[in-house]
Amino acid sequence: MIKIERGKVKDGGIVFPDPLGLPEGTEVAVAIEPLSETGKSVDLAEGNDFDSLSFFGMWADREEMQDSTAWVRQERGRWQQRAARQD
Repeated sequence: MIKIERGKVKDGGIVFPDPLGLPEGTEVAVAIEPLSETGKSVDLAEGNDFDSLSFFGMWADREEMQDSTAWVRQERGRWQQRAARQD
């Protein structure tokens, strides 16, 4: 079951306008998406936070990634060969 609710941050917690209707002690996973006054998502990132994501650099130790540009060219070449054979 997925339940999406809107709430407001108050004193460091999230306050919902109505009770959530979940049994006391229910463990939940929470994804936070701040909204502006108009209800649209707010971009809190200042600059590019891409490199702080957990998957960034996960292939850095792979031997074929030492020259990532050459790897991409090789892969694109293979994609072109597959596309050409299907004609």
